[in-house]
Amino acid sequence: MFSNEAKRLRTLPNIYDGTTAPSDRAIQVHRQPIRNIQTVIQILDDDDSIIDTIAGRATSGSLSVAADSLTRRTGIISLIVDPDYMPDKNTIIWYGKRFRIYQGIVDMSMRPHEYVNFLLGTFVVDEGTLRRGNGSDNIEIRLSDKMTKYDADTLEHELKIPRGTPVSQAIRSVMELVGETDFGYIAESSEKEIVPYDYTKPVGTNIIDIVKELRDMYMDYICGYNLLGQFEYKKVEVQKSDDVKQPIWRFDTTDNSRADLMISFTETYSLKNIKNRVVVYGNTSSKTGYTPRGEVRITDASNKFNVDAIGTRTKIVQNNNLTDDMQCVSQAKYEIWKTAHFQESATITTVPVWFLNADDIITITNPATGEVGRYRIDTISADLSVTGTMSITAHKLYFVELAYGKAETPLVDAIKNGINNLGWLSLGEQRVKDCYGISASGDNTMVVRFIVENVGGEQAAVTGYLTTKKQTLEIDLRDFEKLNFSSEDGDVGRSQGDYADRIMGHEMFHAVCNDYFGTSKTIDMPVWFKEGFAELLHGGKQRYISLTGFIDNDEKKRHLVNLSKQILNGSWNSTSEDYVASYLISAAIYYVLGSKEELQSAFQRLKGSENINLNFLHKMLPQIGKNNDEAKNIVLNKLENMDLWDSLNDLSDPDTGSIGGSHMINLYNKPLDSSDVFNNKLAEVPSLGFKLQFDD
Repeated sequence: MFSNEAKRLRTLPNIYDGTTAPSDRAIQVHRQPIRNIQTVIQILDDDDSIIDTIAGRATSGSLSVAADSLTRRTGIISLIVDPDYMPDKNTIIWYGKRFRIYQGIVDMSMRPHEYVNFLLGTFVVDEGTLRRGNGSDNIEIRLSDKMTKYDADTLEHELKIPRGTPVSQAIRSVMELVGETDFGYIAESSEKEIVPYDYTKPVGTNIIDIVKELRDMYMDYICGYNLLGQFEYKKVEVQKSDDVKQPIWRFDTTDNSRADLMISFTETYSLKNIKNRVVVYGNTSSKTGYTPRGEVRITDASNKFNVDAIGTRTKIVQNNNLTDDMQCVSQAKYEIWKTAHFQESATITTVPVWFLNADDIITITNPATGEVGRYRIDTISADLSVTGTMSITAHKLYFVELAYGKAETPLVDAIKNGINNLGWLSLGEQRVKDCYGISASGDNTMVVRFIVENVGGEQAAVTGYLTTKKQTLEIDLRDFEKLNFSSEDGDVGRSQGDYADRIMGHEMFHAVCNDYFGTSKTIDMPVWFKEGFAELLHGGKQRYISLTGFIDNDEKKRHLVNLSKQILNGSWNSTSEDYVASYLISAAIYYVLGSKEELQSAFQRLKGSENINLNFLHKMLPQIGKNNDEAKNIVLNKLENMDLWDSLNDLSDPDTGSIGGSHMINLYNKPLDSSDVFNNKLAEVPSLGFKLQFDD
């Protein structure tokens, strides 16, 4: 029997069930200055139909969620004492019945007010306790998600799963074997993610143990029951930044609006167990004698713990449950994900954000450093009362770049040939020396690494480190897929400005600066200087021509002059227009100085300057103005009136507008077009100032 009040409310409006990203309304109700809340319980029958809905009868409660546990959700709900809430076949607590719990927040912006209801999970009852006396009468109900049903279940018949069965199919078949019919998202295993041997389990084997073994055959998967009570199996994308799902909430104590609900924040850093190379060995086959092996390294130059930045730190793992290389690689990825950083673990106390779930991605602005990081939620514990808070633990995400495979080997060999025999690096270094008067010492190593990202973005990138003189040159093979192997310039099928020798020349300016000035100093240099003089090295005409959408050349000039002013005042958005404007600033500086010798002196002057980010232009060009603002105005005036504009707009002029071309230093007494700007026939060595190390 059910009470009249319970029978009155059968359905709920405005449900957010976690199957989609939170709506603007779902976010906004959390940011209201006042919260009116209500805990609602739907009672479900074994066919998932709603028997009834209980609202306003819970006196207290708490829920916990753990991302990597098979039983993800547990909780306690205390209800007022009512015969309908005592265990019996005619009440809400009986076999086959489940609780679906919501926390409702009144939307104060609506008239009349209405609740937005956030699903917190679907549960079975573990235990009920009646408490009377001492001023506290309630029925306390302990809840767990559906996985708890299988804690004590064992096989009634022998289980056989043939070798080669996709793991996703194997896990689903086991769950179907125990009677599961309601499935959420089941990630489809790749052709390599298979059961690697004939998998057999005898009668009496625990069901939970089988699910764990299948899940852990490839370590970057999780499984369990979702908010709706459906079994799911999914991959945890942790290796590549672009694959990680988007953050759904931002915690930022520096935000003065109501957007931040955080009450307290702590973060723990572990320096003890940092590893950036993991090697996993599996079980040696008694038939073949082969030992499966997998290796993963942190090579991403943006990761401060990569093997170039802090040296190689290796962890060896032996796991005799692994029988092939793919399993070993999967565990190596999982292990390095856990150890290739400070293992930053954050604990947040917050006003509850009811649509957050374990395994969600959030961003946290560190209140001490201002650094914004992405974190994966590990656990959530929440008090359902009016004054209740939510505790979240999360770990910071770091990423592992993809290495290239056998399919890319011919392309890698062609790029290596360009570097070793065609001067794609050394000619850029020589131009830096001839025109800017600086060079690398020859004592330090440049690691050349090939990665596979997406077309576009950075085609190549040099990274220097504060902890070592070693540098990394990463070359993205996706941007070189159409490389003409017979082209000495490195034609990649796009603009002539994208010739490989020009791209590499640009990057070698950065590399030489890191070595000559020191990475700590180049970090503090303005971006326009670093990118502008890198572009000036090989010329910016093609990039200038690519800027379209202007009525005429005069409008284009006005736009770029104004943008140059903004950039000199600190603006930078990494657009192609920003690069062109920085190129123009650098060209204007050459014209202001008027000679190669003066330009070289300006570069060398910077080497001895301290606090280089303060009044940079005046430190570089003290002879042209009394202070930084005066130097800036002189450079901008020259930029607006320099003759280079005529060349840039003259499509019949072949010169690329490079520092060594006919419109500036004129090294060879002739225009330098896209093929001549670096004469590959003059190459003698792979690098002038670095010991090259190809990381294969």
